Amino acid sequence: MRQIKLTILVALAAALAAGAPADAAEVILVKGDRAVRVNDPFVPSKAQIALGRPQRAVAAVAAAGRHDAGARAASRARGAAPGRADRRAVLRALRSRKVDRSDARRWRRWYSLSLRTYRRLRGARRAQLGYVIDSVEALALTGRLSPTRMPAAFVQLERNRRYWPSLPYPASGDQVSFRGSQILYQYFPGRGLQLHPLSTFKKANLMHGACERGERTCDKAGLRRLLDEMEGLAVRRSRRFIAWEYAFSFGGGYPPWMSGMAQATGIQALARAAGLLNEPHYVDVARKGLGAFETPPPTGVRTTGPGGGVHYLQYSFAPRLYIFNAFLQSLIGLYDFGKLTGDERATGLFQTAEPEARRELPLSDVGDWSRYSYAGAESTREYHELLREFLQSMCIRHLGPLYCDFATRYRSYMYDPPKLVYTGPPTGTEDELIPLRFKVSKLSVVEVTVLRNGKPVFSRLATVRRGTGAFAWRPRGPGVFEVDLAAKELRTGMGKRDRDQAEIEVANAPG
Repeated sequence: MRQIKLTILVALAAALAAGAPADAAEVILVKGDRAVRVNDPFVPSKAQIALGRPQRAVAAVAAAGRHDAGARAASRARGAAPGRADRRAVLRALRSRKVDRSDARRWRRWYSLSLRTYRRLRGARRAQLGYVIDSVEALALTGRLSPTRMPAAFVQLERNRRYWPSLPYPASGDQVSFRGSQILYQYFPGRGLQLHPLSTFKKANLMHGACERGERTCDKAGLRRLLDEMEGLAVRRSRRFIAWEYAFSFGGGYPPWMSGMAQATGIQALARAAGLLNEPHYVDVARKGLGAFETPPPTGVRTTGPGGGVHYLQYSFAPRLYIFNAFLQSLIGLYDFGKLTGDERATGLFQTAEPEARRELPLSDVGDWSRYSYAGAESTREYHELLREFLQSMCIRHLGPLYCDFATRYRSYMYDPPKLVYTGPPTGTEDELIPLRFKVSKLSVVEVTVLRNGKPVFSRLATVRRGTGAFAWRPRGPGVFEVDLAAKELRTGMGKRDRDQAEIEVANAPG
């Protein structure tokens, strides 16, 4: 019995550690007419919430006739005034009978103030606010500024109107929060401050973890405020489900689009907080989002993966982009929701797609590193680590030994030094090219130095992928030479090294 208790405690400790925040991330906190940079332990790092740009061309699946707000923002940045048709479309949408009158008055006022502020701005600040105005107008012109889409659209517009006249210009990827709100926005150059559902829901999970661990930083009121705000910003994307959308053009996709990873993280965060805060209502909200995983793109994120099974997309506009880390996080979110709530529908969505994850996972391995997406480029260091973390999360949940094996393997790719072996030849002839061959286990800078009586007579440096390589050396005289090889791995920035040495006997040239 004692051993069983110990096993349970170890598993709980591992699970809590997996949800523990890393070093505090920086956020720009807006307080009225000033803004300060602060470190917040609940704000995810830029690496954790970066939207990985599709690394190959993808076909945008936006409906015909949609406008790219970016092109119209560029026009506005050159000084073009907003058109009457744009204003009329927005005002017509605000007159919808399905919109509360007080809300409509407030949003109309924010829209008017944004236009006035825009006219006073110049340069890059004008372009940022202009893009967000154009985004709202593009939704109205194409009939997509629906009543459930208005709250997120107009709140984001008002945030940008307040920010751009005089507050500190952010760096790309900076996260911004406003006093009295728990929502996180991120600065995307040329597109202003954009609501970031993934970052906000990850923040909710970090807040939940602090409370579960009994830390002094536990903020139940703040967590409740965050989830209440996000409930108010959910969009009825179809009759089947709600979603938390992104409202800017990105990677070949037009707004509004959704992310399976962000949706699943939101469902997970709502389920976790429902128990902590005794708010079963959050479970009901999360259930309304499950339909995204039953609906094909571009409305939802359910598609067929490269392994022939069900795959959940990162981007609803990219039906052939299979991102490994995003798929795993979608599965984790669905699994946790089903486990916490007993929801058979969520559990069924997990069970339907998990076999595809097992088929896809070996396709992510290049032998000494991981791929970001199926048949795509290799991961950056940050995305490799993110994939490893999700694999470890699957392992902790006892979802299959394959996930544990790959979590261990991908960790070894990061921390094990390269293995370098000189493979010959042992002999050669003067004045003839000799291939100094070697094998290296991972992408490295390999350096060879040939010495005679301790003095270098030949030296070369090259970047070599995993596998075999060779340096061509032409000795100018006979004798016994020492071959000194060194390899330094490149990907992790840790500079792990390995060396190998050998002797080569060079004979006199014939005749």
